Amino acid sequence: MILTLFIVLFALVCVGLIFFVLLQVPKQAGLSASMASGGSLLGGRGVEGGLIRITSVLGGFFMLLALLINLVSR
Repeated sequence: MILTLFIVLFALVCVGLIFFVLLQVPKQAGLSASMASGGSLLGGRGVEGGLIRITSVLGGFFMLLALLINLVSR
């Protein structure tokens, strides 16, 4: 039961991680420069700062869930 829950959460985190990594623009282009407003809604660095933060949190959940799945499946 708990293993199934962890695997479903793991799959959702994987999809979210892929989505937010693909949303990020390479440093040369700069996402906030093309939008004409820096905005501080998602952080001090504008939109890309928020995307980096979300990606980092999802990466942390990815590692945590991978370890939990490993421990529970034994």
